[in-house]
Amino acid sequence: MRIGIDASRAFEVERTGTETYSYQMIRHILQLPEAGKHEWYLYVKSQAPSTNNQIIFNNQAPNTKFIQIPLPFLWTQTGLAARTWIDKLDCLWVPAHTLPLLRKPDLKTLVTVHGIEYEWLPAYESRLQRWYLPWSTIYAVKTATKVIAVSDFTKGQLVERLGADPARIQVVHEGVSFQALNPKHQYSIFNKFKIIPEKYLLFIGTVQPRKNLARLIEAFSRIRDHRGLRLVIAGKLGWQYEAVLAAPEKFGVKNRVVFTGYITDEEKEVLLRNALVYVQPSITEGFGLPVLEAFAAGVPVISSDGGALKEILNFSGFLFDPFETEGIKKSLELVLGNKKIRRELVDRGRERLKDFSWVQAARQTLKLFETL
Repeated sequence: MRIGIDASRAFEVERTGTETYSYQMIRHILQLPEAGKHEWYLYVKSQAPSTNNQIIFNNQAPNTKFIQIPLPFLWTQTGLAARTWIDKLDCLWVPAHTLPLLRKPDLKTLVTVHGIEYEWLPAYESRLQRWYLPWSTIYAVKTATKVIAVSDFTKGQLVERLGADPARIQVVHEGVSFQALNPKHQYSIFNKFKIIPEKYLLFIGTVQPRKNLARLIEAFSRIRDHRGLRLVIAGKLGWQYEAVLAAPEKFGVKNRVVFTGYITDEEKEVLLRNALVYVQPSITEGFGLPVLEAFAAGVPVISSDGGALKEILNFSGFLFDPFETEGIKKSLELVLGNKKIRRELVDRGRERLKDFSWVQAARQTLKLFETL
């Protein structure tokens, strides 16, 4: 088969969850021996992938072509759409929601939906976007040959809220991948963020309302007997973040909350491996990749039960209601005050991690291509 992939997000310099998914899935699919049976067309934006990325991909799959579509606007609906005819594709995979409307008539399509959290985007305040964002997701799940949902929770939402056909949706969980750690860089990272190993709680993600960080900061300000602890919020500022940035001063912990901004992969790994506890307070998540990364780092996890998080943790973390600040506080105090509980959560997390693998996800996805 001649398979096209929307790789427009895979080579972003500052990758977040969806970009990480695209990069890791494409990379691991092309590393599979079975991938050699097919031709692969990777469509990227005007900024070409780095030489290192091309080497990683092309060494594994010589039958892979990078094709640049240098359009600043309507990239999917004009540029990508046109390539389905030009390159005579048999199949197109879009790793994030949006399918081109005008595409080759006999084209088989596969689309990954990560969740329907578009209500939380600032663009959703626009009347046009309130129509377009749900419509584009509905269109994808209604017209794609097959749909990948990254969790059972997301599949359930697509069926219940968007009327999707459950028979056309395959759940494929994400995996986790850590780079090799270079220990000599650890202390420069600690110094950069002014933290002490195992003396901080950690959250990783974009600072935005859905992540529920203002409540986390309030709960953190109330915990007893842990004055030496810091709360590290690692991730770039997204949207409507002003209340979060103001929360430390509001709740009297201005000097104990650290906002790192965007962090590199190496910084992320160092912060994870040396955190006392990882906290995921989100109101909703379609999956929750940082939780798996915390498991891999050997860190106990405290998490809300919002969205897919309860499914992903599956009794491997300590859960709380994201809307109850007092419940967040009590969960923090219980886990922070009990080494035995923390050790048990680490063991459970490592065991749970066995159920998630990029290689496994890649194999499941390649099989879907071949059965379209």
